Amino acid sequence: MNSSDSARFERAYASLWAALHRGDEPDLSQHERQLLHHVPADGGVQLNHIAWHLALPKSTASALVKDLERRGFVTRRRDPRDERRLAVTLTTKGRERVEADSVLDIRGLDAALADLSRDERRALVEAIEKLAEAARARREGARTRARQSPYSPANLSRT
Repeated sequence: MNSSDSARFERAYASLWAALHRGDEPDLSQHERQLLHHVPADGGVQLNHIAWHLALPKSTASALVKDLERRGFVTRRRDPRDERRLAVTLTTKGRERVEADSVLDIRGLDAALADLSRDERRALVEAIEKLAEAARARREGARTRARQSPYSPANLSRT
């Protein structure tokens, strides 16, 4: 593996993204869609986590949650693990929207994939799945190593 492979992949990825990326929906902005995708389908999440993960000020995330709640996509409930905190949860409407949502133009992707042979499609999807798994494993390994480091914030607070 050399850096030209990474550069070539990045150019191809950028080209795919430009060709197949869906913009904002009429009823949901990009931030609202992202927020919905960061709420677990089987539980709730605290507003602080949403704000941190989307790199938004807590006040902005709060305004987005209130608007999404008003429109029936989420609810705010007491967190059963800590009654002092509110948990943002998906409603049925919110869950259905997340399940149906994609950042890609699925019809365009289907059409592009149809231009490939069955063997090319299978090889492409298998390679992307392997790459995604390798990237996920590397990220998890890095997180584990950071937590085990004697210089991690968690370990420094113990001294």
